[in-house]
Amino acid sequence: MFEKIGNILKYEGVFSIVAKGDDFPHIVNSWNSYVSLKDNKLIVPVGFMNKMEEILKKDSRVIVVLGTKEIEGLYGMGMGVRILGTAKIVDNNEDFKKKKEEFEWARAVMIIEINEVIQTA
Repeated sequence: MFEKIGNILKYEGVFSIVAKGDDFPHIVNSWNSYVSLKDNKLIVPVGFMNKMEEILKKDSRVIVVLGTKEIEGLYGMGMGVRILGTAKIVDNNEDFKKKKEEFEWARAVMIIEINEVIQTA
């Protein structure tokens, strides 16, 4: 499944991250082209995401949804996956330094450890 994630990330699309807010799910979006896959982790540059950062301190579980219409999926053109994982936001490691070089606006990176991948389209 990691190969499928890598293939999707080669094409532009919305990259959505959902966490458990206090009274309702909290969702932030990024772009596939901003995200890197490294081992079993997704590395996402963080500009704002202040509320998400606070939520992750209480409960690090996330659901990620990403896709592209550019490659063949389960039912024709278009592939999407849902990822269950845990996330943290950091600003003091090599992944952050690399993303900061690529995206000067990044104040940190979200590192999402992938626990489960389900192809949805």
